[in-house]
Amino acid sequence: MESEDKFDLTSMIDVVFLLLIYFMYLPIQQEADLMFSLPAYSAPGENVALPSEQMVEINPDGSIALNGAPMDHPGDIEFNELASTLRRLKLSADRSGIATIVTIYPDADAPHQASISVLDACAKAGIKQVSFSEAE
Repeated sequence: MESEDKFDLTSMIDVVFLLLIYFMYLPIQQEADLMFSLPAYSAPGENVALPSEQMVEINPDGSIALNGAPMDHPGDIEFNELASTLRRLKLSADRSGIATIVTIYPDADAPHQASISVLDACAKAGIKQVSFSEAE
């Protein structure tokens, strides 16, 4: 009498279906977890207000220039002239509904205190969007 070995595939089919359902459900759950908003539609004829970008250059001797115009004395740690000018520019931009951005271009040999003082002047002026860039 020969015995024939039988291989039961029922449990393997169940596992395959469970994996199939799992991998079908996984992308749906990941898409639901993404939190982002698409930009609103604007008609081609509408003017979009660009931010007001102010450029602050820090020279090797610690002197600064706002949009190419020299400001404050290099020995001045507070940069009051820069702070008041930035405050006026921010108020003007706020009235126009434009954001104010300050980009700081420190020279590689500039003292670190000058960068800190420029950041303090931006904080006094109420400007929160500040970035650093490599001096050209």
